[in-house]
Amino acid sequence: MRSFKVLPVIGLLAQVNCSLGFYNPIRKGAADPAMVWADGNYHLDIWAPEMHRINGIWIIFYSSRGAKDNEGFRTRFLRGCNGPNPSDCTYTFGGDLVAPEGQRGGPSKNNAHSIDGSYLKIPGKGEYHVLSMIDETGLESIGIATLDTSKWKVGGWNVICQPDQPWEQFDGDGAGSKALRTGKGLVEGPYALYHGKDIWLSYSGSDCSAPQYALGLLHYNGGDPLKASSWDKTGPVLSSANGHYGTGHNSFFSSPDGTEIWNLFHATSNPKGHCGVNRYTMAQKVTFDARNNPIFGKPLTNETEIPPPSGQGKKVDNSTELLQSQ
Repeated sequence: MRSFKVLPVIGLLAQVNCSLGFYNPIRKGAADPAMVWADGNYHLDIWAPEMHRINGIWIIFYSSRGAKDNEGFRTRFLRGCNGPNPSDCTYTFGGDLVAPEGQRGGPSKNNAHSIDGSYLKIPGKGEYHVLSMIDETGLESIGIATLDTSKWKVGGWNVICQPDQPWEQFDGDGAGSKALRTGKGLVEGPYALYHGKDIWLSYSGSDCSAPQYALGLLHYNGGDPLKASSWDKTGPVLSSANGHYGTGHNSFFSSPDGTEIWNLFHATSNPKGHCGVNRYTMAQKVTFDARNNPIFGKPLTNETEIPPPSGQGKKVDNSTELLQSQ
């Protein structure tokens, strides 16, 4: 994501015109997508905000920066209602999700800068807030903290993923020029994936304006989720191909009948990469091999008709966008 811009409307209701098929991109000028299926419609929000139903309550996580936030962005949340349709809720500000002083980021352990907050639940372990934070060396890294949803308080931040791989270390100048590997890098945008007994966190590596911006995975291998040793890194699992560049900052959603998992991500047609308004949203189904490893494949060409999510079946005019915000 590009952390100097926050979408002013953080909750968008998208009505999906059910189709026998659709074509990517499903929405132009739309980055950092997140979407869920509920009550007959797809509900989504774009940019850093994302919507989750936690213990029956609709919650929107988002990142924002205020005039007094001299250390940068904060991860925050809005609390909705207990009901099947998130658009029926009235949302109220819940507060900041910032670790206690001395248990934050940076060399001082007191840097409260954080973006891309999301939710993770591990059976037998608990609930967690995952985010992008500053590590002790000053690099954007993936962090995790315990999350008490009865009080909506987080514990101390712990780094579980740093940009230590070459593909995570491409930089851009923010205007889409040729990206060069800096050796610094960043990782951001964690999002939970569940299938069978396995749990992963997807994340994005490199600067979002670099064409090498891509998706990686952290697989939970057991043990203490707050320790980096409990997560096995692989990647990139989805990267530029077929005229799509900077394929990153994703989320997952289920098909209407709950039998499929879909990957929602952004890309740009600019071969030099870009982190601006010319990004668009794409959706593709995730499959799994015999060992339950997720297979993301390559981003398909815009000319490829994609069968719709299972359980969705009415024909629509393909000249309209699959997702239309109200």
